[in-house]
Amino acid sequence: MANSVLPTTLSNYSAGLIHFTKFCDDFNIPKEVLIPISETLLSMFISMCAAGSVSKSTMRTWVEGLHLWHVINDAPWHGSFVLSHTIKVHSLVMSKQLLKTQPRVPPKWPPNPLAEPKRPIMINQIRALHCHLDHTNAFDITVYDITCIAFWCCCRLGELLINTTYDSKAHVSHSTAITCGTSSNSTKFINFDIPCTKTKADSNRINISDSTCVTSPILAFEHHLAANTNVPMNAPLFAFEMAENSWSPMKCTWFLDRCNEIWHEEGISSALEHGFQIGSTTHLLLLGVDPWIVMAQGHWTSQLFLGYWRKCEEILSLFISFSFQSCDSILTTMSTFKSHLLNGQ
Repeated sequence: MANSVLPTTLSNYSAGLIHFTKFCDDFNIPKEVLIPISETLLSMFISMCAAGSVSKSTMRTWVEGLHLWHVINDAPWHGSFVLSHTIKVHSLVMSKQLLKTQPRVPPKWPPNPLAEPKRPIMINQIRALHCHLDHTNAFDITVYDITCIAFWCCCRLGELLINTTYDSKAHVSHSTAITCGTSSNSTKFINFDIPCTKTKADSNRINISDSTCVTSPILAFEHHLAANTNVPMNAPLFAFEMAENSWSPMKCTWFLDRCNEIWHEEGISSALEHGFQIGSTTHLLLLGVDPWIVMAQGHWTSQLFLGYWRKCEEILSLFISFSFQSCDSILTTMSTFKSHLLNGQ
């Protein structure tokens, strides 16, 4: 059960368990009441966390870790409304206290680049990579394949790339089942499953559709597979061949460095990881793709993806004009989408 969680997440969960154990030791709470933990005790623990200025996201992570601890020990979980309300109240109190402590005239510090809105990757940047990458080099072929899939499929780079070491439970492998087909309008598609995502601990499906242009992810994916035929089946799907019959997984830093190298030469702004998902979301919406379809393509389970929209004035005008021109078409699209969900497709 512990192995079903990504190592970084499990480390954060363990921190919550350590802090809870220390909290119980400090207040001499008997060990026999530690599992299952009552909701009152959980709320008291959260209150102490808030007193120590622990953020809301950290509180929730620690509570999730305690919940997993109960699951592993086959113990009932009593965290419910009272616990959620306690987290919410203490978060509001901490926010108000922070506002009170801030000076009215903030100091003139240099701008924090991480606090600025992340720049989206736009279609002209994908085309620049198509023009300047070496399509006979295994490394560049893999870079371009990941670029096209991340852009057109609204993928997080962490779903396709390796940050540190390869983990078959977290990263898609070369042996994964790949499904090919053609839709009713003769559009070619390819699907494959990834073991887990940022928002889900179980598998999720990457849906690749032919964009019918030079940056088509179908063409890029097929070229990648054809150029890296000697990569073993137990290797990551997006690994590339090297000299002397060796291979290497594509790492996120290598990928971004290569992309930014070309964009710098072309006078195009560099980008960070989230730029691909932000740019692809905006591009698909500007093409007139239904927002619900974009939400499904990017594996969002909530409307948080609205924060990834750019050029909102164009997107809103586009869809409002659609509503005036083709209401029946929109209703048909939504009806089809609903039936696909009901059929589990």
